[in-house]
Amino acid sequence: MKRKPPFSFVALVALLFVLAALPGSLVLSQSLASEPAPPRQEMPDAPDARSSYIPIQGRLTDASGNPLNGTYSLTFRLYDVSTGGAALCADTRSVTVENGLFSKYMAASSCPIDGRQLYFSVEVEDDGEMTPRQYVDNVPYAWSLRPGALVKYALSGDSSILHVENSGSGVGLFAASATGPALKVGGSGIVQSAAPTYLWISGSGVRPYRQSDSTIIDMDTVGGAKITRGATAGNKNVMLPITIPGTLYGQNVRVTGMRIYWVGATDFDALAAVLLRRQTGVCATSSCYLTILYDTADHVCDVGNNPTGCVQSYDLTANNTLTPDSGVLYLTLEMAFSGASTWVEIGGVRLTLEYDG
Repeated sequence: MKRKPPFSFVALVALLFVLAALPGSLVLSQSLASEPAPPRQEMPDAPDARSSYIPIQGRLTDASGNPLNGTYSLTFRLYDVSTGGAALCADTRSVTVENGLFSKYMAASSCPIDGRQLYFSVEVEDDGEMTPRQYVDNVPYAWSLRPGALVKYALSGDSSILHVENSGSGVGLFAASATGPALKVGGSGIVQSAAPTYLWISGSGVRPYRQSDSTIIDMDTVGGAKITRGATAGNKNVMLPITIPGTLYGQNVRVTGMRIYWVGATDFDALAAVLLRRQTGVCATSSCYLTILYDTADHVCDVGNNPTGCVQSYDLTANNTLTPDSGVLYLTLEMAFSGASTWVEIGGVRLTLEYDG
C-alpha cells in the first residue's frame, strides 16, 4: 500500500457575523492572487431561514509545499482553547481539491458560537489534527454582538437603536440570569423579569371592620395610623384595602411576600390574627375568595423595647397568583388591646410581587 504523504494546510482565519444569519459565517482563506479560484460548491439547504453552515476556503499541500489534487476527507473542528481541550463541535466532509485549493461548508448547527474566542483546526484523512490551531478573529462589526458589547448611536424620533422582531409565536427577546429570566419579551407585548416588584400600602388606609365598631383610628404624620379599641372591650378588626392589577406587563403576578410594619403601646397590645384573601368574585360567601394567609398567633412589639417598631414577615405560597379576573386582595388585622386608651400603630404593608416563569 502506498504511504500517504503528510499534509500541510495554510490559512488565514476570520469570523464574520451577519445578524440575519446567526450564528454566522466563518471564512478560512489564503490570499492567493496568482492562484486560480478554489472549486465552487453548492450552498447546502438550511433547515430553516437561518444559516447553520460555515463556509471554509483553504489551500492544501503536501509536506514539501506541493499543491494537492483529488478528493480527501477533511474534519473541521472548533475549540475555545488554542491547545488541548475538547472540540466544541466537529464536522467531516469529502472535499475536492484542485491545485491545492478547496472550498467547502462546515455544518455548525451544534457549534456554540456565542462571542467567546474560538480556534479552528483541520484534520486530513486520519493524519492527525494539524497544528497550530487557527485563531478565529472577528470582523469589526461583530464586536457589537460579543459579550459586553456596546451599541451606541444618536437617534431621534421613533428610531430604534436595536430592532428585534419575531414574526412567529416564540419569544422576541430573552436575557437569562442565575435565577430566571433577567428580561423576557414575548408575544402580545409581554415583558417578564426575574427581579421582584415591591408594592407599598400606607397604613393610613385602614378602616374599621364594621361601622358600628367603637374602634378609633387617628392618622399619624408619616403615612401610618394609630388604632385604639374605644369604649367597647375585646379584640377589634381593621381592614386595609389593596387593589393591584391582576396582570402586569401582560403576565400573571404572584404575591410571594408580605411585611407588616407596626408597633404597640405595651406588650399586651398585639396583632392577634392576620388574614389575607384573594377575591375571585363579588359575593358574601366563601365561594368568592381564596385564602392566601391566615395567621392566628399573637405577635407583640411594644414601643418601649422597640422604639422604631417591628416587621412581621410572611412568605406567601398558597392561592397567591393574581389573574386577569382576580386582582383584589383583602387584608384584615385583628388587634388585642390592654385597655381603652392603649394603641397599635400600623405604619404600612409591603407586598412582594413576582411573575410567572
